Amino acid sequence: MKYISPWQWGPYRGAVAGIRALLGAVGASETGFIRHLVDDNNRRVKRHLARHGAGTVLLILPRCVKRKCCELDPAGSLAGCIDCRDCALGDLARIAAAYDVRALVAYRSHIAYAMARREQPELIIATACEDRLVKALRSVPEIPALLAPLTGMERMCVGAIFEPTWFEEQIALAVGSAGGERRVSCAHTGP
Repeated sequence: MKYISPWQWGPYRGAVAGIRALLGAVGASETGFIRHLVDDNNRRVKRHLARHGAGTVLLILPRCVKRKCCELDPAGSLAGCIDCRDCALGDLARIAAAYDVRALVAYRSHIAYAMARREQPELIIATACEDRLVKALRSVPEIPALLAPLTGMERMCVGAIFEPTWFEEQIALAVGSAGGERRVSCAHTGP
């Protein structure tokens, strides 16, 4: 069943952009508004998953979660992270291995969106800073996406923190809802 999102409609995207501009013009934080949009989106996607499941999933993380010690595979694999205990990417690599999934790495958001369009996963699971979550919803609205804001950051675009357990919960939700063989891809990307 085809996924329908309000982000596919120009008037909706225009209304969101207008509200964000208004919040910025009056000096108000848009964080609460964006979190409302993400929560609303996640509820809609979970309803869709309950009815249709997801056989293929693409995980996306921003490059700012990568630590200086990380030596990610130049081909895009997180397989080299599986034995690393220095950061959450190792945890995510082990989660992906536990679900017997393929892992991919992309360093910029346009690469991740192109990857999503090429692979056509039935679900995207991602984390990023709030403004990038809105960009994700706008950029690939035809693919359902479960999203979460980053949980912390050392400084802008450096040392970001995400919750591997949240990813595992979402993978379990998707796998538990879908029938047949499943493949999960893990992509690490930039904003």
